[in-house]
Amino acid sequence: VSSDYVPISATVGSTTVTCYVFPEHAAAGRAVLKTTAGALALFDELYAPYGHSDLVVVEADFPDGMEYDGFYFLGSEYYAAYGGSPKGYLTDIAAHETAHMWWYGLAGNDQALEPWLDEALATFSELLFYERLYPDLVDWWWDFRVQRFYPRGWVNSTIYQHRGFRSYVDAVYLRGALFMRDLRELVGDEVLFAFLRDYAARNAGRLATREGFFSILAEHTPSDPGPVIELYFDTLE
Repeated sequence: VSSDYVPISATVGSTTVTCYVFPEHAAAGRAVLKTTAGALALFDELYAPYGHSDLVVVEADFPDGMEYDGFYFLGSEYYAAYGGSPKGYLTDIAAHETAHMWWYGLAGNDQALEPWLDEALATFSELLFYERLYPDLVDWWWDFRVQRFYPRGWVNSTIYQHRGFRSYVDAVYLRGALFMRDLRELVGDEVLFAFLRDYAARNAGRLATREGFFSILAEHTPSDPGPVIELYFDTLE
């Protein structure tokens, strides 16, 4: 696509991770490679084996990130702003987009009508990444990523219910992460991760739904998630 890209690679198990980066952002590219490789290993352990021999990351000239199956774009603005620390969007969004290899790539969903099924889980996965690889930055992550925006809105809102990106992110991504936090506190880690592994396996190659999410959850715990659902979900739709 471009002769200007510099590829850098690493191996995680049987998977080759390759990042295509512009030369002036070589240090940031190495950070993206480290993050992607670490997140890949973690989510492979927590959710399901990664299903491809390669994972490719490409620095893009448009904002933010964009996931595909086995591939994601990451915006140049994050590379340019990289200051040498995992405290920033470069590392955070790289972990997020890697999580989409499971929540979108493996277990699909309707990204217009039920975007929370991939975006809330991918955002929650950012937290899990920091918990495992940078545990001293967990409090920073909550403040930087979630709390400073004072997010509002229903987690299960559709893309058509938002007039702008900020309200969409606040409701679906950020309150989605808060929902997953509260669900985790309700059922505990053992149940939560057993549920997520089962949810990923049973929706592999399929479009997951909210009904399926909660029916599979009910098989794993007698705890009533009703109060948590009422707090975060529009149950009147």
